[in-house]
Parts: sequence; structure tokens; C-alpha cells
Amino acid sequence: LNLYDIIITMKRKIKILVTFIEAGMGHIVTAQSIYEALKQKKDDNIEVIDSYILHRTPLLKKYEDFLVEQTKLSSSNKFHSKSQFVAMKIFGPQTSLRFVHSTVYKKQRNAYVEELKKINPDIIIDTHYFAAHCACYYRDHFKKSVKVVTYNPDNNTHGWWDKNVDYFITNNDMATREAIEKLKIPKDRVKQVFFITRKAVAETDKPKEFYREKFNIPKDKFAVVLADGVYAKAKLPEFVDELLKSQKEMTIVAIAGKNKELYQKYTSEDMKVPPNITFLPFEFTPLAHEIYCACDLFITKGGPNAILDAVFMRTPILVNYCASDIERQTCKLFVNEYNCGVEIKDKKKAREFVENCIDNPKILQKYVQNEEKFDKNRNGATEIADFVLDLVKGK
Repeated sequence: LNLYDIIITMKRKIKILVTFIEAGMGHIVTAQSIYEALKQKKDDNIEVIDSYILHRTPLLKKYEDFLVEQTKLSSSNKFHSKSQFVAMKIFGPQTSLRFVHSTVYKKQRNAYVEELKKINPDIIIDTHYFAAHCACYYRDHFKKSVKVVTYNPDNNTHGWWDKNVDYFITNNDMATREAIEKLKIPKDRVKQVFFITRKAVAETDKPKEFYREKFNIPKDKFAVVLADGVYAKAKLPEFVDELLKSQKEMTIVAIAGKNKELYQKYTSEDMKVPPNITFLPFEFTPLAHEIYCACDLFITKGGPNAILDAVFMRTPILVNYCASDIERQTCKLFVNEYNCGVEIKDKKKAREFVENCIDNPKILQKYVQNEEKFDKNRNGATEIADFVLDLVKGK
């Protein structure tokens, strides 16, 4: 009998747990998409559970806050992330993964596992390396029958993804190769799906003019939007300042995210904006993708989630900073391989590129055409849901 038949004969529902962790928004939005896809497809004998396990106890919430701070540090200090990856390579990624979570973060790992015991899932789906490692520990020590399925939302596979997961899911050829060749995950346990499309992104289907009117973006000006992920801790401020020096007519949209200090600066009376420029600041908004759609160019760091949203919105990208090896690989994928935009780290050269695009809009057309090759109605989350349900039913 397969897992489905065994559990049904026990007269209880099969529990599929999708875990949520904040360390940047990419882990959350992909988990949400997978959860929504499973909810749509599951039958009455299956219960799909979503849980912010790190919100269940003060110790775990403090650890999530720590992960958020580490993400902010990686965005503001390129040496922070680089040092972590160097240390990972020196000591061995899987060795250091297990050592660190058996010593420094042992209490957090054990607390997380205790919460898994309470939920008692049959399938665990994770989108963050810490959750995946804890799930494997839970399976190996407390419930041998549970299946651990990990989706890697990044565009490469770093060494702290636990190679002992039952199935490791990637979204592009490069990450798949790294999972097999570097992590040494058996090929039959690695599955590749299409990029995950959030429901909100897939349903954003109005023309650019519609979203310009919605967000009060002038229809007759070139519009550039800048964002640094949810925390706005990278190069956004200095690139905004550089664009404000331009003599060209343009709209500058700055998404400050959860950086309240930066948003307050941009909305204060002391903020000086030249008359040729329309300046529109925004706080964190779940509608950021609609703002990307409304604009002609998106300037951002190499965050996988924001770049993918812009690609689905058919807005060319300008990558101005890569905070980690993960973001460098994302830039390599979407700029060098897919040719959806450019990488310009120098702020003056970026301003000159924007000004050239204002004078000659055709510069951006080839990037838009390449982005149109991505079918946003094809959803990797649906493919993952189908795979998990087939796994449950032994197909």
C-alpha cells in the first residue's frame, strides 16, 4: 500500500505541511504559492497546513529576527555574505551545516523540531535551508515515514541545503547541476520545475497605462522604479540621488520597503526634487509587481524574487549590486543567459544608461522581447503540487 492508502485506512487525513520563514520575501512568496496550489488540488482526505513555525515561541521568533538581520547585513555589506560562503567552503558545507545546528543553534533546531512533533505532518515542504535541515532531523530521529520536500527559490544551489532531503526541487538548469554535482544529491531525488509564479503576478494583466494611472505615475514620462528587496539596505539611496542629478524628464519611483527611515526621508519636506523629475516614494507594498509593470526600467539588486516579478511584468532590469553568491548567480542567469537587462554597478554609468533609454526607447525593446518568452501562466508551484500529490498517492 502507498502512503495515501495506509493513512486513509487509519481513518485520518494526510497532513501536508508548508513552512514559512522570513529571511527576505523570496522564501515566503514561494511557500505561499505552493500552499495555494496544493489547496486547490487536494482532496477531502488531505489536509494542507501552512505554518510560521518560527512564530510559535519567543526563542524561535528571536531566531527569525536574527535571520532577517543577517539578510539586511548581506545587502548592506558585501563582505558579510562573502565571508559566510568562504567559511562554508573551508569547513565543508554539509559538515558546517550540521556542526552549527548541533552547537550554536542547537536550542533553535530542537525547539523547531518540537513544533513539528505537535503538527505531526506526513509531508513537509520547505523553502529555507534551516527549515529543511530541521525537517530532516525530525524525520531521522522521530518519524521515519515523513517525506521532506525542499524547493530552492534561489537560482543556484548553495552548500547549506541539506542533501539528505527526500526530494530537492530547483527552477533552472544551473541549480539542478549544482544540486547533483556539488551537493551530491542522487539524480532521481532532484526535480526541476518552472519558475514559481505568484497568483497576484499571474493575474496582473492590464496594460502599462492602467497601472500608471493607478499609482499616479505620469503617462508621458520615462519611468524608472528602484527597489532593494523588502529591506532597502543596498544601493537604492545612492542610485536615487544620482538619478536626481539628471536634466532629463523622468519619473523616479523609489520603493523603500520596510525601511521606515528611508521612507520618512523621501516623504519629508526637506527632500529636494528638481522640476524635471517626478519623484514617487512607496513603503512596502504587496503590489510592487504592478509598479514594476507601470515603469519602463527596474533598477534593483540581484534578488531572485524581485527580478522574476519584473520579468513576468515585461519590465527590463538593471542590476546594480549583488549581495551574495546567490544574487551573483541570479544576475548571471537573467542578464547573461536570458538577456532580460543589464548589470551596471557604477551609479553614474547607470544614470547615463537611463538617459540613453529616454533618448532612444528602442534600447529596451530586445529585453522586453526576451522577457515575453517567459510564460507567467505556467506555474512551478502547480508542478510542485502535482508532484507532491503524486508522491502521496504512490504514482
